Amino acid sequence: MGPSDDAERAPQSIVRIPPKISGDPRDRATRQIAVWFLASMSVLPSQAGAQQAPDNPFSFSGFGTVGLVRQNGAGDLGFARNSTQVGAGSRLSAQPDSRLGGQVNWTGGARWDAALQGILLPDPHGAPRREILQQAYVGYRPAPDTRLRLGRISPDVFLYSDSRNVGYALPFARPPVDFYGFAPLASIDGVDLDQRWKIGDSTWRARATAGWFRTSVVSANSATRVELRGRQALSTSLSHESDGLLLKLSYLRGHVDADVGDAVAGLQQALGGLRALPIPGIGARIDALGRNFGFSGNASYLGLAAQYERGPWTLVAEGSRMMVADSPLTARRGYVSVGWRNGGVNYYGILSRVKPDQARADAPDLAGSLAPVIGPNAAQQAQMLAGIATSVSNSLRYDQSTVGAGIRWDFAPNAALTFQVERFDIRRDGGAAWRGYEGQAVKGTLVTLLVDFVWGQ
Repeated sequence: MGPSDDAERAPQSIVRIPPKISGDPRDRATRQIAVWFLASMSVLPSQAGAQQAPDNPFSFSGFGTVGLVRQNGAGDLGFARNSTQVGAGSRLSAQPDSRLGGQVNWTGGARWDAALQGILLPDPHGAPRREILQQAYVGYRPAPDTRLRLGRISPDVFLYSDSRNVGYALPFARPPVDFYGFAPLASIDGVDLDQRWKIGDSTWRARATAGWFRTSVVSANSATRVELRGRQALSTSLSHESDGLLLKLSYLRGHVDADVGDAVAGLQQALGGLRALPIPGIGARIDALGRNFGFSGNASYLGLAAQYERGPWTLVAEGSRMMVADSPLTARRGYVSVGWRNGGVNYYGILSRVKPDQARADAPDLAGSLAPVIGPNAAQQAQMLAGIATSVSNSLRYDQSTVGAGIRWDFAPNAALTFQVERFDIRRDGGAAWRGYEGQAVKGTLVTLLVDFVWGQ
């Protein structure tokens, strides 16, 4: 059974629990949404009685995770599950994994359908409320194996694209951060075409999604919100499933623009002043410093995934290459996981790695060449500026590996308890996935305990 099958049974999206409740209007609105979802849970029938009457075209389902993660050995680094989250504010935190999601489905006969799904989880301050809504689409089936959707849709990029936030549908505590953590793209506003067919005992599936997106990410060096915008986005995938083996090839490309923020904009302006100095070669060195502050241009992603199930054993693996021109975000990623199930208990191990193509940047020696022109004091200030610029540039690099093991117990038909221990190794200037990171090489341990649940299926 592939991840796509899990996603069809488990609700697919995402609900956001704010990191704190304050007097901010957005916090109050988010709290009201959370209360509405919890109230809906209290009046829902049990899973056995939740099946809708044949004449009722609407259904409601949801999911959630209540979890704690403890970081040891890496100082005060804040763990973040992905680049859209603020991350843990302390070594022991419920913020990275806890979430609550809900989905409303409408079925209009054999051809028409629609869905709304949302998620509450900790967002960076200033993130618009529209990001709560992860999917909102109308679908039409011109044929039984063909589906066309229009609206906000999750692109089929990863093995767990539709279920990356549905902990109950995952074979581990969370999608491997080394592989999934960089990706802020959860949905595209546009059109999606899904085609399935069978050849012998094999099932084939092709999907294409086109449109645009706008989402929030967290700046690794300042922990503040940055808006990421994409246009001319195109996602395609091809999967093949037969005799317990699922293979999937995916590709995504688009034009991406990222805001750099006021602080980085000021740094760019200061570097521009240095660039204008009449010193041979200074322009090239300054340009190299500022190139990696943000990016505006074409980006692409190529991924290959496999899942194999045989008896009690499950093997899952994904590999990818992210390409962003002249950016430290360009990297190769991969992970492999092996699991063994005995009754309602699953034991598993996981190994992951992310390695950037671009080497870490070193601050150029500006003081020596600038001192005769602007004086020693000003030259020293310019050297400090170059050091800051280098640190900002390196803050986008992901360079780490992780090895872990865990146990999952399905203690109820719609709930599971997972305990996972991971050992991470961050290379120097490779901690873009962490909050409060200052460029050091560091190793540490993550201990995770969480409960995942679904309802209304």
